[in-house]
Amino acid sequence: MIRIPLLLSAGLSAGLLIVPAGLPNEPPSLENALSRVRHNVEIFENQLPDFVCTETITSRTIADEKVEKETIIQSTFSGRQKRSALSKLTSTSFTEERRIETVNGAPWKEKSMPKGVFRVGGAYSSTLVSIFGPKGEANYSFSSVNSLVNPEGAVVISFATKNDRQKIKSNKGNRSFQETGRAWFDPVSFEILRLERQIVADGAEPGDEVPITIEYQPVRIADDTFRLPARVSATAHRVVSGKAERGEYEARYTDYRKYGSTSTIRYREK
Repeated sequence: MIRIPLLLSAGLSAGLLIVPAGLPNEPPSLENALSRVRHNVEIFENQLPDFVCTETITSRTIADEKVEKETIIQSTFSGRQKRSALSKLTSTSFTEERRIETVNGAPWKEKSMPKGVFRVGGAYSSTLVSIFGPKGEANYSFSSVNSLVNPEGAVVISFATKNDRQKIKSNKGNRSFQETGRAWFDPVSFEILRLERQIVADGAEPGDEVPITIEYQPVRIADDTFRLPARVSATAHRVVSGKAERGEYEARYTDYRKYGSTSTIRYREK
């Protein structure tokens, strides 16, 4: 099984949901669109409560278009905020925890992932803030997309990083990377709908790009609604002993709820 660890660091990605009231009369300027997006991110960071959800990861190794190995991992996934002045300065206000319940249906007692699986780390939490947050540094432009692939009439913004501060953790150590992509936003609320990224590490060979797609959905937590990742997918290629292999990763997130313990009282029948 391929193991291509990818760790991207930054803050949490999403925003507080605002219900659209109608279609805008005029297209916004790029500056206005970016301002609306950043405002949503700031509200999100300040209001998102600690949460827990169910995570289902499917990892595959494919060679000659045949699945050589598949691993399905069921976990309890939680996100918790560190609301302190220091965490805001260091961009480490959000932490993720994963408690693996089963691997291919069998109970899993270890804390770490099974060896050999292709996995993506950090794609859940870091993306939107690292690109569109107040500290995001990228070149932005509106992107034209075919209406057939943009049925919601979303505002689509392309981006390209312009510094070498972002890092990938690999078996060769930490490496700088360049990133391009597009993000789809609701045309009224400017909440995130979908984000596509293309990661290229410094020194990478042609074909070593890692495309990552994150799809967002409105999620009710406590008394508020937020847009949070519903599906994260990625692919990567490599050659092993002259044989081309492809790793495929998909993570789905369901059953979001506020972090904390719950109790149930049951009455025993006589």
